[in-house]
Amino acid sequence: MPWYKSGTVSVTQNSNAVIGAGTAFIANSRVGDAFRGPDGGWYEVTNIASDTAMSISPNYQSATNAAGSYAVAPMQGYVKDSADALRSLVNQWGQKLAALGTTGNYEILPISKGGTGGATSGEALTALGFSNFGKSLIDDADAAAGRATLVAAKSGQNSDITEITGLSKPLTIAQGGVSPGYIEGLLLSWNSANSLSVGTGAAYIPGTGKVVQVAAALTLSALSLAANTWYHIYLYDNAGVAAIEAVTIAPATPYFSRARNKNSDSSRRYLGSMVTNSSAQLHKIIHLQNSTVFYLESLNLAPFLVVAGAATAFTAVDCSSIVPLTSKEAKTNYLLTTNVGNAFIANSEVNFTPSASNYLLAITLGSSGSADLVLDASQRFTYALDATPGSGLFRVRVSGYRFER
Repeated sequence: MPWYKSGTVSVTQNSNAVIGAGTAFIANSRVGDAFRGPDGGWYEVTNIASDTAMSISPNYQSATNAAGSYAVAPMQGYVKDSADALRSLVNQWGQKLAALGTTGNYEILPISKGGTGGATSGEALTALGFSNFGKSLIDDADAAAGRATLVAAKSGQNSDITEITGLSKPLTIAQGGVSPGYIEGLLLSWNSANSLSVGTGAAYIPGTGKVVQVAAALTLSALSLAANTWYHIYLYDNAGVAAIEAVTIAPATPYFSRARNKNSDSSRRYLGSMVTNSSAQLHKIIHLQNSTVFYLESLNLAPFLVVAGAATAFTAVDCSSIVPLTSKEAKTNYLLTTNVGNAFIANSEVNFTPSASNYLLAITLGSSGSADLVLDASQRFTYALDATPGSGLFRVRVSGYRFER
């Protein structure tokens, strides 16, 4: 390799110091190299202090020279560039390589040594404990392929979701779900004096926060009933199966809009009520979609005939024996057969004093018909005639009611 000759040197007779100008001794000379001084003499490089200072041996023999030419020649018997490259590699990576210890003894570095344990990506993932599912997901080219592997729907507006089943918590109204008062179908049916059914449909159960669906009619038979007693029918979830019960425990006040549950038991959703007669037999009814119930009984006698009188002072009429506490609207037929006077109807909750000029409904002499009477909270209305008749009576029969559920 060429000798190094860049710059000039200053040497002093009988001194071992060589001071360079424009020199780079560190990168281009080594201890043991030969130094040819300005006098043409040869000396050994004994120390390299910096790019501009080195020491020689023996001391410089000739006359002092402040800017003489010189040369440094390698005399070690090695390829200097290779040695320099190796030194640089050792300086940069020696400690790091030493820290790897025995890891250098493997063609495929095991996981215990910080490697992947595989020659290919598939082998590496297997060695790292990835399942086939996980490897497939990692191998997916894009998000759409990843969703296909996950069997997952895209977020935001999309057409991926076509059906939702098995939710542990129903969607809220804001999410497009049903309201807490949701009910559809589930109409009551009279089967016999001691048997009733609930038809198909579904309803929200407040205690569980879920909708219970009735896929086929549910029937209660051979009921043990008491006379002149209201029985309230409730829907509930019996370990994942829709079920009903008929009990005397009344429903609570509405928990949402007009929806009710059993008093002190939000796991039971109120569906409707049925009442027994004096012989402990269920009165026959028909339940319509708009929460209206009509009695399929003779209305000429009690308890359906609620008025057969001629009072001239407003008199309270109690309908609670045939109108449940969940209703404030009685379906009625009326007939006024007195020889004089008109009839007027109100209730205890009106914001006026009932009279012949203040009323909810007026019935003229000799008339008959049907009317929906507004009841108070105790299922009562009031009536009065404006004249004492010499003959005849005012009659009101309750044919049904509309209720809340």
